[in-house]
Amino acid sequence: MYEVVAFSGVFLGVLCRTLLPYVEKMREAMERGASIAWDSRYGYAASAAFFLSFVTTALAFPSLQIPRSTDLLYLLLIGFGYGWGLNDALNKFLIDWREKGSTT
Repeated sequence: MYEVVAFSGVFLGVLCRTLLPYVEKMREAMERGASIAWDSRYGYAASAAFFLSFVTTALAFPSLQIPRSTDLLYLLLIGFGYGWGLNDALNKFLIDWREKGSTT
């Protein structure tokens, strides 16, 4: 049970951090008054984000130390923070790497 809750927390953290830039762009477009229509590319991007989030979670989960003497909600929050932070660090690294490669 603890493993399932921790894995769910990590997955939700990774998925939320993956989708955050999209949500921010949608919010900005709505504030500008731009009309937003469904495009099939959104479905492909969401599917790819979901798959990559699962893969990232599967790779990161084994290194998470699961405390057995804690509440399940607290464990979910620990997993969420772990997944969010790991994905954020990975995103920052890849963005810096991409920018460094484009300037040379």
